[in-house]
Amino acid sequence: MMRYLRTLFTPCALVSLACSMPAWAQADFPTKAITIVVPYAAGGASDVATRLIAEQMSKESGYTFIVENKPGAGGSLAANYVARAKPDGYTLLLGTSNTHGINSYIYPNLSYDPITSFEPVGMMVETVVVLLGGANFPADNLEQTIEELAKQPDHYSYASPGVGSVHHLAMSLLNTTQRLDVMHVPYRGAGPAMVDLVAGTVPLMVGGIAPARSYIESGQVKLLGVANNRHFNSVPGTAQYFSEIAPETAVSSWLGLFAPAQTPEAIVDDLTKSVDKALQSASLQRALEEHGLQAQYQSPTDFKQTLTADMEFWRKAVESADVEM
Repeated sequence: MMRYLRTLFTPCALVSLACSMPAWAQADFPTKAITIVVPYAAGGASDVATRLIAEQMSKESGYTFIVENKPGAGGSLAANYVARAKPDGYTLLLGTSNTHGINSYIYPNLSYDPITSFEPVGMMVETVVVLLGGANFPADNLEQTIEELAKQPDHYSYASPGVGSVHHLAMSLLNTTQRLDVMHVPYRGAGPAMVDLVAGTVPLMVGGIAPARSYIESGQVKLLGVANNRHFNSVPGTAQYFSEIAPETAVSSWLGLFAPAQTPEAIVDDLTKSVDKALQSASLQRALEEHGLQAQYQSPTDFKQTLTADMEFWRKAVESADVEM
């Protein structure tokens, strides 16, 4: 009789034990480090944000997340690499408004599809896009800037971190809606553009707020406007937003996490939970704000809707800017 009871008890005990184990343990995942591929060089805002979030995710989950940089082709090189990676959850992409929007319309032979080649894990942050002026620029806010540019349409130019960047297209949208004709001067990154703005070589620049903050505080650079639709904690409350002048010029510049298509749903779900929990950390939120970023979590379902809407927005923006690579 006792032998019969033991035979019944053993499977039940095993079932109970299995039910109490975490989902990742059931799938035997992870057994090694998880790599997040960043499509830009080390040191920029996207790279810094990813490293901060990866560190917090490692703390929250107990698993190891590492960051690998694969710059090139406006982020398309990294996106293609991850799209072709084994869908086992060990290779993830730090996606941006470029890799999952703009690039589809400026690179005609893109080797991945921003929607079907990936499984969204979640939106993580939004980045601040700002219009900056040199210390001697004769305007102090966005409204005054538009008036000045309209008065002297051939007199001014603006710098950006590169052709086809969110920053370039944000100013192009403002140009179009306000019937301006400000010449674009593309740079290879925000650093060189900022140097020339401070030196007075270029009068205007569209870029991120983090590299400009010390110059704004010292009076060497003016914060003229913010291109994002949503207000940010890291931006002074007096800043004027593009959407106040023309709602259709507001841009969304985000960073999100993606897995290759066909990654098992259980693995994507657990990665999503790890992202969500990490972004709830107050210390991480403060660290992101110091770099001109704001935590903005979206679930895979909501994020996919954002991606679809953004694709259409950027298509129109690229057509309006007549971008040529």
